[in-house]
Amino acid sequence: MRISKLSSRITFGTWLLVAGIAPINYALADDVLAGQYYERALQAYREHNNEAAIIELKNALQQNERYVAAHVLLGDIYLQQKSLSETEVQLNLAKQLGADPSLIVENLAKLYTYEIRYNDLIKEIDPVKFNNELRPILHVYRGNAYLQLNQISEALNEFDSAAQIDPSHVAAVVGRANALLKRGDRKGADLAADKAMQIQPDDHGAWFAKGSIKHANMELEEALKFYDKAVELNPDHVDTRLARAGLLMDLKQDDKAKQDLEYVRKAYPFEPKAAYLNAVLLDKNKQKEAAAKELVAAADIISSIKPEYLSAHGSTLMLSGLVNYSLQRFDLAAEYLRLYVKQFPEQSGPYTLLATILLKKNEPEQAIELLRPIQIHNPQDSRLAYLLGNAFMQAGKHDMANIMFGKAAALGDGKGSLQAEIGLNRLAMGQEQAATQDLEAAYKQNPDSLQAGIPLVALKMSQGDSESALQIAQTLYKKASKNLTLLNLLGTAQVSHGQYKQARQSFEKAIELDPNFLAAQINLSKLDVGENKFDQARQRLQALNQKDPNNLDILVELAKVEQSAGRLDAASDWLERAKKLDLKSLPVLLASVDLNLKMGKVSEATAAAQAAEALDKNNLHVIDALARSYLASNNREKALGVFVRMADQARFNVKQLYKAARYQIDAGDYYEAIKTLKKAVLVDEGHIPSQIALVEMELNHGKPVFAASRAESLMKRYPKRAFPRQLLGDVALHDQNFSLANSHYQAAFELEPNTTSLMQLYDSLYKTNQPDKAFTLLEQWVKKKHSQDYVPMAAFANELLKSGNFKEAEKYYDLLLKQYPNEPQFLNNLAYTYLNLGNNKALSLAEQAHKLAPGQAATNDTLGWILVNSGQAEQGLHYLRNAHSLQSQDPEIRYHIGVALSKMQRNDEARQELEQALKANTLFNGRDQAKVLLEKLR
Repeated sequence: MRISKLSSRITFGTWLLVAGIAPINYALADDVLAGQYYERALQAYREHNNEAAIIELKNALQQNERYVAAHVLLGDIYLQQKSLSETEVQLNLAKQLGADPSLIVENLAKLYTYEIRYNDLIKEIDPVKFNNELRPILHVYRGNAYLQLNQISEALNEFDSAAQIDPSHVAAVVGRANALLKRGDRKGADLAADKAMQIQPDDHGAWFAKGSIKHANMELEEALKFYDKAVELNPDHVDTRLARAGLLMDLKQDDKAKQDLEYVRKAYPFEPKAAYLNAVLLDKNKQKEAAAKELVAAADIISSIKPEYLSAHGSTLMLSGLVNYSLQRFDLAAEYLRLYVKQFPEQSGPYTLLATILLKKNEPEQAIELLRPIQIHNPQDSRLAYLLGNAFMQAGKHDMANIMFGKAAALGDGKGSLQAEIGLNRLAMGQEQAATQDLEAAYKQNPDSLQAGIPLVALKMSQGDSESALQIAQTLYKKASKNLTLLNLLGTAQVSHGQYKQARQSFEKAIELDPNFLAAQINLSKLDVGENKFDQARQRLQALNQKDPNNLDILVELAKVEQSAGRLDAASDWLERAKKLDLKSLPVLLASVDLNLKMGKVSEATAAAQAAEALDKNNLHVIDALARSYLASNNREKALGVFVRMADQARFNVKQLYKAARYQIDAGDYYEAIKTLKKAVLVDEGHIPSQIALVEMELNHGKPVFAASRAESLMKRYPKRAFPRQLLGDVALHDQNFSLANSHYQAAFELEPNTTSLMQLYDSLYKTNQPDKAFTLLEQWVKKKHSQDYVPMAAFANELLKSGNFKEAEKYYDLLLKQYPNEPQFLNNLAYTYLNLGNNKALSLAEQAHKLAPGQAATNDTLGWILVNSGQAEQGLHYLRNAHSLQSQDPEIRYHIGVALSKMQRNDEARQELEQALKANTLFNGRDQAKVLLEKLR
């Protein structure tokens, strides 16, 4: 079972049976009723009465719409019935509610196969994420998808991967036979099919493969015999039915062919091949009208399948220009940039790069021709004047060059202004590293320059260099201590550096100088919220609202305060007041999106996001809100499209590209995420978060060899930083070289002893069977150095639990809950601690944890197990079912289910659960008790 999200890698599961727990709370009544409906549905399902099961499951979901186990089972039944849209709804809901992916991934693969969504299957289903029981069949699904896309080599790789895990996996061998046949290697295909039949003589796939080979060799009668046997073994296999129908048509046995086609049309109404073949058969038998209808049906089916396509984007043109420029392929770079400026003539930035290239190519006349009209339309742009001056000088037109250089100087102040302008332009284009260098150079030339200093502070904060940001902010403020903007900037830098007390003093001083200085007031309210002083923040903003009731910024900030305080209705009231003032305010609409999503009002959130899009479709905050709304409404396809748009819109803004990639990762669109991250590192190879994310994505969802190579390159570039070592540790961990991983993590920790490197080292020590060292590492960190570092503290509390030191664990969970009073896993773990200490508060804490996090396996298991041990097995079983649906590979949960079923006298089911728990052959608390109970039940 997992502890807090603050330390998601750490797990525990140590449970004891105790008596004396209080009876069930009335608030659980709906869940109990839902559990009863689910148990009846499960019984009907096992008796193959799917219609009755559906009714019971719908009843269960009426009582508790978040009942994960019910969604999982309902999705399975709908898929059996080939109700694809209903299947997708249930699988998406289960996934959204946190269902264990291993329970739904195979059904998802089947669904994508039925819907001919082969690229989605390949992109979204990663066998590496699952255990060796599931991985072979997932490789086979991917192999078959590649086969349908005519990517034979990739298909063979998948089938071989499955066979490496399980050489007796007949579907992998059959897949190989089909792939070889499609490649034209009939001899190899025949050998593979024979091998499949040796492994499993009654496998329909092997018989189908043999039939396909005979069919390809034009041995039609022999092929028919194999197809007949395959259909006999599996009447529902669509490929065999279609192949046999085609063969029967060739053999002029149309009546038999018609039977196969009618079967497929009924069982697989979404299969266009069946409709098409049926049209051919009808036409062949002079049934023109019926044939035409079938062709229309086939066309309708095909039109419902959204084809995947790639389209060129302006950002790609610009990116190509930048890449080729970096490679000094100036001709290509110029070609791409010319295409770009034709599409986006309003942007001056690309013209400067194109002009620079033309000057490097010694083509000053072309540079002049390019820049003159742009400079006329942008007379205040010093960088254009400067470049045009260079072009005139290179062309030998010194008088014009002097005029342009004079304009550039006049636009600046001769003290770094031009450099700052160029830096700001690069910042606008998203070239953050280059912008930082330019602004640093400008600031060095003139430390009094606010033009360079203010954006440099913001850049340094965004890059995590809070110390440099604070130093610059302090320098700027000392030279202009009455400047409210600089005082507010100083406060912001102090917050970034963790100096909250000093930040509060800065903001308060700014308000003393000008009580109406709104920015400082709002920043103070944000500090209040960060310290959970919600009443103080509310009072501060309400006083401002009384003075200025029509100020939208204040109303929006009040809504955010109430939202943070958990007073969602009050937040809604403030936003309603803001809407009455301005229905088309972007900040109001975006705040409405956030609040409605928090309240579960998905349709309202989507409507607000769409209204914002109508106002400014290119605003990245709007695109962000729209994507989150689509995700919440289970419209994943639209959300993924918006994320791609976000990446395109980001153009050369590396931070926005990185943000888009993070969304794509969270949505599981790993293919697009890798593409976006590659763009980001091409734009700015010094953007470390993008580099790290790209290594992680290539390692886990792309090409691990690329990840290893990039990590090695980063190691050479940043030899004194920890993150390359951490990435190399991740690579070694992926290769199951635990000793090497531990070495890298140790080096990273020594270079930068922080929470991240500590927890990675802690984890690797466990993987290399050094639990004592892992415990000591945490103990020294928590007790001697970092008593306020709550992530290691949570892990240390967990270690105390595992060692049975409950009194000491209670002390640390009390500390954690003082800091995070509503953290469900800390409440859950303290409930477990109380369980072992005999404290009758265990049940109430478990209920509180579950209420806060009903979608976590740990809270369901804890509450269910406490109820089972208090004599309320039926009530507890509901939560244990949900826990299993969320974390199906945990044998301890199955043990708990077995105990509950045993107490309910459902001994056959209890025995099955206990057998599955013990089959895992892994240690879990209660394993010995499970063995004893199983022997008793046998």
